[in-house]
Amino acid sequence: MGNNILEIKNLTTGYILKGSNRKILHTNLNTMVGKGELIAILGPNGAGKSTLLGTLSGFLSSLEGQINIKGKDISRMSRRDIAREIAVVLTDKIDDRYLTAVDVAGTGRYPYGNFMGRLTEEDILLINNSLEVVGVSNLAHRYFYSLSDGEKQKVLLARAIAQDTPLIFLDEPAAFIDSPGKVEVMILLNKMVSEMGKSVIMTTHDTELALNSAHYIWLLGNNDEFITGKPDELVKSGAINRLFDRAGIAFNTTTLRFESTKN
Repeated sequence: MGNNILEIKNLTTGYILKGSNRKILHTNLNTMVGKGELIAILGPNGAGKSTLLGTLSGFLSSLEGQINIKGKDISRMSRRDIAREIAVVLTDKIDDRYLTAVDVAGTGRYPYGNFMGRLTEEDILLINNSLEVVGVSNLAHRYFYSLSDGEKQKVLLARAIAQDTPLIFLDEPAAFIDSPGKVEVMILLNKMVSEMGKSVIMTTHDTELALNSAHYIWLLGNNDEFITGKPDELVKSGAINRLFDRAGIAFNTTTLRFESTKN
């Protein structure tokens, strides 16, 4: 397996409908993720980006195929074992009005805790360090609900760091955040990759952000397309145009933006 942390073999994604009917989104997916890689999953709405991420994290069962983490089949791993390998940051809201930022970051240590849920000195050190790494130590005792969207996202990234896993999955990490905040999040993700050796996989609708930040892109289409490669390769090959262009709107391979084709 070499330096690869995650391996996907002949994977079919989708979900079970009523009875034994299945809704298949993608079939025969094959790729690998190495240590210290930042991967962005791009695709039109409904293409199955979140479903793929949920399947890779074990939240959803694969319909066929295999997912290996460090050579281990994820279907044979317990939830706790998976949580020691993958930290997941979703867009779900945390509504508990009594949780502080440090409380939320602290939940990243649950996979390692005892049945009493008590934190060790090592846990506390990791949690405090994670808040410092993302620059929100000053918010540690603020109630999580009172934070801005950008601050909340940083706390959730701190939780992922505290979880101390080689893989971090994020579903739309820059959603609902202003432009400067998006840049800050991407700087943090690149720091986690380059300085901590984490492997990060994220879904995003922001094509420009992905092309400028990711090492590799996974393109998902609505017709079972799955194309992987470096950003510049996918731009030059026209793969992004094939999947995203529509009447009156096209991806400009020079500006790396979608622009109107109407005069």
